[in-house]
Amino acid sequence: MSNGPLVLALPVYNAERYLGATLNSLNAEGDALRWWLQDGGSNDKTLDIAQAAARPGDSIHSALDRGQADAINTALHAMGGEIIGFINGDDILMPGTARCVLDYFATHPDVDLVYGSIEWIDGNGNTTGLHTGRIDSVSDILNIYRVWWGKRQWVQPEVFFRRSLFEKVGGFDIGYHLAFDYDFWVRCFIAGARVAHIPQVFAKFRKHSAQKSNAATEAASEIRSIARKHIAAGAPLTLWTRWCLNAQLDYDLYQLGETADPSGTRPTFTRAILMNPHWFLSPAVRIRTQSSLAKWLGFRKPSPHK
Repeated sequence: MSNGPLVLALPVYNAERYLGATLNSLNAEGDALRWWLQDGGSNDKTLDIAQAAARPGDSIHSALDRGQADAINTALHAMGGEIIGFINGDDILMPGTARCVLDYFATHPDVDLVYGSIEWIDGNGNTTGLHTGRIDSVSDILNIYRVWWGKRQWVQPEVFFRRSLFEKVGGFDIGYHLAFDYDFWVRCFIAGARVAHIPQVFAKFRKHSAQKSNAATEAASEIRSIARKHIAAGAPLTLWTRWCLNAQLDYDLYQLGETADPSGTRPTFTRAILMNPHWFLSPAVRIRTQSSLAKWLGFRKPSPHK
């Protein structure tokens, strides 16, 4: 059974530097793919480049928005398509990706979302590495320490999903600036999404100084906030997993200076541990405690000359 073409949203703003290469990679997929460019009011040559590349069936729209997540929501709701996704205006789709994804969904009607691998490239298009994520469950995706920061995360251009899943889960949360895709994937798993990995490189993800994903501290804060929100809301986790994740998240707040005692001051590590014994579920806390004890015992050793 055919699912029609793969339809991709392109949220862009002042994307003239790399957009031509992105659109060329999409157009190379032929009838297997069409795209919908959602521009946030660019004042460079973004729209000229898009208009020159657009084929019958591709769409270009420009309007002020409330950020990238808002632009993606607008495009995904309006563009149609049964198999959908989105790609940034500086990334590259690998040849044959659209047909591979469509064929997989057609032969696996029980699957809601697929992901593959990506190549890292620099601002000049040179390959700098290869990444293959692995996330299979709610427990996986909420364990940001073992998975997201354990280099098992998904990188957005490698992920494609059914419209039925998007409609079930709802749009991307515009309250997040950098990690709205992570929040969406969490909600997909909580909604019962059936996920499959295809061992193929689907996209090239460009790393360069101008992209907002370089804001690592802000992204990490959003990811922690999202994990905490879904854990508190009752995400289906074992009790032990819930305790361990909450312990590590709480300890992170202390490390970041965001934990205060009733007097409004940041407690010492010893006092903080006494106030929060559940932190011992965190490996980082146990290692720090062992190190502190070793130093203290070292200071207490009697002099060999006495």
